[in-house]
Amino acid sequence: MTARASDRLAFVAGVVAAAPGERVLEVGCGAGVLVTELAAAVGDGTVVAVDRSARMAAATTRRNRAAVDAGRVRAHAVPLLDADLAGERFDAAVAVDVRAFWTPPAPEWDVLARVLAPGGRVVLGFSVMRPEDRERVRAAVTEVARRRGFAVTATAEAPTAPFPTAAMELRRPG
Repeated sequence: MTARASDRLAFVAGVVAAAPGERVLEVGCGAGVLVTELAAAVGDGTVVAVDRSARMAAATTRRNRAAVDAGRVRAHAVPLLDADLAGERFDAAVAVDVRAFWTPPAPEWDVLARVLAPGGRVVLGFSVMRPEDRERVRAAVTEVARRRGFAVTATAEAPTAPFPTAAMELRRPG
């Protein structure tokens, strides 16, 4: 599978700005299109993908077979809250349209707080289906993330189709 990433996923990959050697976690990987972009960016780094759907995790593995075989990509069929990430540390975590990150109580933030390396960043992308979604989602993310010690460090938006895509970068101080 070599289909190129949608404008939406390419935009989010650009916001993540994964660098060679980095370790990246994608939550809600779907068919693995963003994983492909991230794996190309990290080179000899690693991408770990989790999706609660076994079908999607399998699709991610198929799409990224060469990187999986090289040990640079791993896909797990498990919700983030149940993922065995003990001992893992990530430079970045990314999720696109994963509402769990802005729907209280949003315990997924606790997992990210445990697995992000010092200075690590979280990038959340979301579709702006209605104009009011932009500020509603940003406010909700800001609030639930703040409770876990994360702060918004950047926001961006792209005029993707069929809806604009917004992204937020968050980090923990220190």
